[in-house]
Amino acid sequence: MKPAFIPALAFSVLSVFTCTAQNYVTLFADCNYQGKSYYLEAGNYRGYQMKVDNDQLSSFQVPSGLKLTIYEHDNFSGKSKTFSSGIACLDNEWNDMASSLVVESTLPPGYNANDYVVFYNDCYAKGFSRTLGPGTYSGAQLGNMRENISSFSIFGNLQVKVYTSSDNASGYSYTFDQTQSCLSSSYNDKIRSVVIEYRTTPGNYGGGNYGGGNPGNNTDAVVSFYTECNYRGNSVHLGPGYYQGDKLGMFRYDISSIEVPSNLRVKVYINNEQLSGTSYTITENSSCLSSSMNDRIASIVVEERRFGGGGNYGGGNNPPGGNQQVIIYTDENYRGQSVAVLPGTYGNMSLLNFPDDAISSLQVPAGFRVVIYEHPNFGGKSYTITESKTKFYLSGWNDKTSSIAVYRDR
Repeated sequence: MKPAFIPALAFSVLSVFTCTAQNYVTLFADCNYQGKSYYLEAGNYRGYQMKVDNDQLSSFQVPSGLKLTIYEHDNFSGKSKTFSSGIACLDNEWNDMASSLVVESTLPPGYNANDYVVFYNDCYAKGFSRTLGPGTYSGAQLGNMRENISSFSIFGNLQVKVYTSSDNASGYSYTFDQTQSCLSSSYNDKIRSVVIEYRTTPGNYGGGNYGGGNPGNNTDAVVSFYTECNYRGNSVHLGPGYYQGDKLGMFRYDISSIEVPSNLRVKVYINNEQLSGTSYTITENSSCLSSSMNDRIASIVVEERRFGGGGNYGGGNNPPGGNQQVIIYTDENYRGQSVAVLPGTYGNMSLLNFPDDAISSLQVPAGFRVVIYEHPNFGGKSYTITESKTKFYLSGWNDKTSSIAVYRDR
């Protein structure tokens, strides 16, 4: 067990997670992502199902977590080629040659972007910390956390395999499937490499708030949006959170029907991509939106119905609910550039791809604690926040944050 957190110590975080992962590939009829575009989720698509015309595919975008295989002939025959990232213009061998295709997920079963482990250099979840998602981490990748871990918190359906005699995750190991508040002398300050992986049997998730089911397969946790009436056309499925126009991508101004589970509601903003202006709240399925909303939705808020308040996110004082992540914003009232921040210590804002001295509001879920600092590396004055906050100018902290620490206390 080591001394408490030293404010002057800067520590980078290896992984920063986003709120929502794109679950579809985008096909384009022309090079450079131009021309007619179409979205396809995981599945097998023969020529008549591809949406893009036969032998008309020229470019495509493939997000992380998916791969695309294109075939020369219909019915998945002839030569083929697989891509795991976007292509701005297919070469002469494949341009306008695809006649069938397959979209597949590359993520493990039960994957959830909010599953992670927070490692601390002191017992009882104290000290500086690092947040890591599923994967293998060598001693070099652990950096200053190598032989410097005293406790960790598991959120989601994960287990942690630790190695005390190898920097390369080999040899003898021990597996933990529960949060460890203070490691025994056999492991405290002795862990040299780790493997974080999904548990084969979902159950009592170590320290998270997911209950007993698999959060990755909970269909009641998302609202489904469709580009055509009667729940047809391309679709995207969004969990609780805020979605400005840039995050809707090509679904912006292209939504015609919506499926809303009973435990969620959705607020849609008309012709405004910044969650402000004219809006409508939808609490049940709509097979064909009225002319006031059809193909006019530019930004969206999805929230759990148990979340209080009227949800006036465009100009009011309530942030979107339901996320188990802290979200920081450049503007007051939870607007402007934003980034989701998982528990960890961030010695400068560039570690989050967020501008320095720019926080004006932030969303803090229950059980989280945020400490913001005046200077980089946790220097200068500090301010502790335990609930969502806007109008930072009232406390003298508007646009004054240069480093930040996020803790999950329960």
